[in-house]
Amino acid sequence: MSTHDRDSLDLVSLRQLRYFVSAMRTHSFSAASRDASISQAALSEQIALLEATLDVRLFDRTSGRAVATAAGHELDRRVSACLRELQSALRDARERANTVAGLVRVGLVQSYAGCWVLPVVRTAQMQWPELSMALRRRTAQALMEGVLRGDLDLAVSFDPEPHADLEILACFDEPVVAVGLKPRRRRRLLELAEVARHPLALLPSEYAMRRQLDNAFAALGLKPNVQLESDALEDLVHAARESSMVALLNGAAAMSLDVSEAIPLVEKDLGRQACLVRSRSRHHSFAARHVWDALSAGIPKLPPAWIRRSRNSG
Repeated sequence: MSTHDRDSLDLVSLRQLRYFVSAMRTHSFSAASRDASISQAALSEQIALLEATLDVRLFDRTSGRAVATAAGHELDRRVSACLRELQSALRDARERANTVAGLVRVGLVQSYAGCWVLPVVRTAQMQWPELSMALRRRTAQALMEGVLRGDLDLAVSFDPEPHADLEILACFDEPVVAVGLKPRRRRRLLELAEVARHPLALLPSEYAMRRQLDNAFAALGLKPNVQLESDALEDLVHAARESSMVALLNGAAAMSLDVSEAIPLVEKDLGRQACLVRSRSRHHSFAARHVWDALSAGIPKLPPAWIRRSRNSG
């Protein structure tokens, strides 16, 4: 295939076009070469190669100086417009790459919604209108599986099992709290043995916190009087407030439901660690990284009386 049969874009370089437009703008090869930080001879050589490739005389050099021809003026008019459009497209692509936009899929356990995830999501979408969020409530185990499969960009969960492909950011330790006790004086902590004397409202046995409580009762030789089981946290709080029952919840659930009268249990083995989780190996979009950062910056503040030393501290 001859050069005349080939696409001109395969033969002409962007550098040659920029040198040509600069020479047209400055009306001088020497000024254009200074702008390009190259020698005048090198710039003149590149423009000559451009003319040879196009088989068009762009400058008349017979008078001892380069004067643009009619063909040169016409090419400059069209190429300059194309270069401006190309610069704009490249700038927009760079800015677009740093725009928080698109869909981010977040999985969460129900108790972290009201006190943590939803406030962060509302703020993020006000700040970044092009951001879309898909929230999926799942069990802790299903959340880890979703992150590993790539169905979720990140998860807000608790006590995740270590995994080579999971990045786990520990955020806070939350206690188990009791709702419904009306002590004569305000107490900072309760013992599980005292709680066991009351009729209880608890999550069903398939929940990790319920299994943790059952094991703790058994270790103390206690048989709790469970009068209500419900996987709706609101039901447990309502039962505690409207009857003689005591509801046992994790701390974040109490915060999400604005339960100010909750009292933490003293047993150190009761409670869990809230974490952010994402894959180590999968690509994370710019938006997903921003949501991760927003969630880590928006960790809820536990009441001072609830805060214990981190499990990972010395």
